[in-house]
Amino acid sequence: MSIIGVRIDKIEASRNNQTKVDGPVRIGSTPRILSLIETQINSGTGKMNVIEVGFEYFTNYDPALGSIRVNGVVWAQENDDKRKNILSKWKKDHALPPEVSTELLTHLTQRAMLITMLLARELSLPSPLPLRINQSEEPKK
Repeated sequence: MSIIGVRIDKIEASRNNQTKVDGPVRIGSTPRILSLIETQINSGTGKMNVIEVGFEYFTNYDPALGSIRVNGVVWAQENDDKRKNILSKWKKDHALPPEVSTELLTHLTQRAMLITMLLARELSLPSPLPLRINQSEEPKK
C-alpha cells in the first residue's frame, strides 16, 4: 500500500489549570481509524481511485492536565483487487488486514505525533514522547 497524502482537518488542544500534580503523569496516545471510503483524486495523469482513511489521534493526560486531539485523512493507493478487498473487509467487520493497519497507523502516528509534541510544548504540558538525554560520564584521566 502506498501512502500518497495526509490532510489534517481539525486540531483541538486544551490545558486544565485546575489540576494539581502530586506524582507521576501518565500520558496515553491512541490512534483510531474512523472511516474508510473509496474516492477519486486528481493526479498528473488524470483521476485515480484511492482509499480515504479518516483518523483521530487522541492524547490524554492522567491526572487530567489536558488533552490533544488531531483529526484528518490519509490517502492510500492500492491495485483494484486489493483496494476492493480492503474496503469490503472494512464494511463487513470494521477491520483491516494487519499489514494495511500497521502501515496506516504508523504513517498517521508519525504525522500526528509531531503536531501533538508541538502543541504540548506550547501548552506547557509534558511531551507525549519524552526525549531521553544520556549524560555521559566524564572521561577518566
